[in-house]
Amino acid sequence: MKIARHLMRRAWATATLLMLTAACLPAAADCDATRLGVSRVLHLELAGAPVPDQLAPGEVVLSFDDGPARNGRVLEALEAECTRATFFLIGQDIPGLPGQAQHLINMGHTVGSHTHDHANLTKLPLADAVTDAVRGREDVEAVLKQPVALFRFPFAISTPELEAAVSAEGMIPVGVSADGKDWTGIPPEDSVAMILAKLEEHGRKGVILLHDPLPKAAERTRLLLQALKEQGYRVVALEGPAG
Repeated sequence: MKIARHLMRRAWATATLLMLTAACLPAAADCDATRLGVSRVLHLELAGAPVPDQLAPGEVVLSFDDGPARNGRVLEALEAECTRATFFLIGQDIPGLPGQAQHLINMGHTVGSHTHDHANLTKLPLADAVTDAVRGREDVEAVLKQPVALFRFPFAISTPELEAAVSAEGMIPVGVSADGKDWTGIPPEDSVAMILAKLEEHGRKGVILLHDPLPKAAERTRLLLQALKEQGYRVVALEGPAG
């Protein structure tokens, strides 16, 4: 049964690849050297190396959890710098916000899943944890009508057993290198300083985590993008398996 589902998902991914790569990004003429932009696209595969291991010094991945947000101000901040991020969406919130979820794709961003209800999977029996993760992916796929392979564990907490179990279900876990701790309510400037310090600890590279539904998310994003640009970082966009 798993083999059949996997083959179906591969065919689905192939059929939607052109749609994904043709997503609406700012016109090339608007993305001049003053913008942060996107330096390259990293195509992830099942059982591939962890994302940070596939980045060079100076490369970062932008990611946002717990969406989709009800407003588009974070997207406006990203668009102003002609750059792309990956948004990990909570499954149970998707049916009420289908337009916002689809808008992420239309703007050229990548979407991943973040379980059905944001449970701490390390606190659940393994079978229940996998069920929650798979249900969350199916929630997102049902709205977007396309495969969603990228996955983030709630609270960025996992175990080797959980990593192996969700990978066996066709999901690619994307970890976190630099958490801005925005969920604690700290000022945007402090979040950005924390992210930059964590990137330095990881050899000036890594996966950045923020949350787009939170207050001051757009201000925090704008400050982060400006700081990354000033310090010479390059943004790498993620995409899931092509088929």
